[in-house]
Formats: sequence, C-alpha cells, structure tokens
Amino acid sequence: MQRKVLVEKSLHSWINGGNWMRPVVLFVLLLTGCATGAGGPNDNSGLGNCAWRVCVRPINTNSGRAYQAINREPVPATIVLTFRSPGNLRLRAGRPIETVVPARSDTILVHMSDVLRDPSNSAGLSIAIDLGASTTEADADYLYAVPFGGERPRELIQGFDGTDSHLASMRYSLDFAMPQGTPILAARGGTVFYLQDGFTRGGTNPDLLERANLVAVAHRDGTMASYGHLRSGIRVSVGDTVRVGDVLGSSGATGFVGQPHLHFHVGKRMLGEPGRTIPIKLRGRDGRPLNLEVGSLFAPGREAG
Repeated sequence: MQRKVLVEKSLHSWINGGNWMRPVVLFVLLLTGCATGAGGPNDNSGLGNCAWRVCVRPINTNSGRAYQAINREPVPATIVLTFRSPGNLRLRAGRPIETVVPARSDTILVHMSDVLRDPSNSAGLSIAIDLGASTTEADADYLYAVPFGGERPRELIQGFDGTDSHLASMRYSLDFAMPQGTPILAARGGTVFYLQDGFTRGGTNPDLLERANLVAVAHRDGTMASYGHLRSGIRVSVGDTVRVGDVLGSSGATGFVGQPHLHFHVGKRMLGEPGRTIPIKLRGRDGRPLNLEVGSLFAPGREAG
C-alpha cells in the first residue's frame, strides 16, 4: 500500500517531469482594474504574477486597463484567466479565457472593459500559467529515435499503462533499464526548455520524490519530451537547440527509483486541460516502428555526428 501511495504522489512530481506538465495557478484580486497580492513561483522579475519565466501583469493602454502576458521562456506558454464575480462580468462567471503566448514574446490577454460591466468594482481572478501550446496538434505519425546510446541493447522494463508507476497522466511512459553512465540521446530535435540537475541520490525513500535530474525538450508540434533519473552533470542548457542523437547527459538513478534506468515520455498540453503523456512510436535502425513490448531488448540509438 505504501508503494501505491508513493507512486500516486510521484505522478505530479519533478521525478517524472510532472512539474512542467501541470499549470501553476495564481490568485489575484481585481480592484478598479488593478491587481493586488503576491506574485507566484519564480516571481523575481518585478513583473507581476509569474511562474517559471512567464508573467502576467496589469497595464494601461489607450483602451484602458488590460492584462499583459510576458513570456521569456524559449517555448510557448498557455495562460488561462478565470473571472469570478457574477454580478460584474460581461462573460459567464467562471468561463475561462485561454491564450497561447509564443516563445519570448508579449501579448495582451484581455481588456478590463471587455470583461467587467463596471471596471470601478472588484472581480476575483485566477491565473493559470502552463508551459506548452494547446493550439497545435501532435504529429501522431512521427517516429522517435531510441533515446539512449552505447553499444548494447537495453531492456524495456515498464511500458505504457505500467502498473508500477505509469498511471493516470503518466500512462504513456517508457522505462529502460541500463547501467549508470549510458549516453542519453535526444529522440527528436527541439529546444531544451527545462532541466533539473545536481542531485546525486536515488532510492525508494519518499524524500527523494522530487530529487531526480531530468531534461525536457519542446518540439515544433507542441509536444514535449522528458528524460528522467539522469546522472548529475547534464550536458545541455535551457534554450539550447538539439538535434536527433545529440547527447543530453548520461543515465543515472537519481530520485525515486528502484534501479538505474531512463524514464522517457512525450507530453502535450490539451485545450482546457493540463498536460498529459501521449502514445508515441519508436523507430528502429531499419526505419520501421518498434514493438514496445515490456521485456524486449532495444538496440541503442545513434549519436549525432
């Protein structure tokens, strides 16, 4: 039973990359069109309510007060505004306003005059900030390269719908057993938008649930790959562009693990929903899709030249 509890808790922990797959919700109070209250996580820029390097702030425009999004991340962000003041809303109470903000850009999210019947009165507002775009469609036919290198085949020890830990939003995940130090390769080209590094311990102690090293890469179709449980010393930085086969780091056993392995999944934010993993296909050396059967051995991928 304890193992089950730990697994359920880990679904939304850094160990599986879940931190970037769930939105950070911030609550503010609109009063005569102005925001009050503390900022959110990583709010060290003075720009307002922030999560990661995405901020939402009130500004003055020629049309009156408005809310602006500032995205300093190398990937798009989805921002959902939900107003909660039935007597003072032009919109139905609770109806969200969802906007995708491109990477490294600023966007006006809403003008107060379009939302409030009387801008001089207050209205409650929640702001949900999530990395990734909900407006793009994942390429279901894309064949991902095998995400590890080396000289020997490695066993798939847990696949899709694995009862050990691949549950709920993490159901489409893959775990490959391998000795520590095996090269971890980009399975698809994209932009590194998140990483966690510096942890050295691993095991089944619940204190390790949020102490796994990982790299997350965003792809052009809005999907995002996570490579988890890596050894300390990741070889890429946030903002780097990677190609298929580029070395991201080496395998390890950091975080909540029973044995050294690579945890790999691809996630996608859905319209009106937080991110979740999606089914993918891996490409063999002959260019054909591989059978993702637990217990199978997979030949290593090729490092980029």
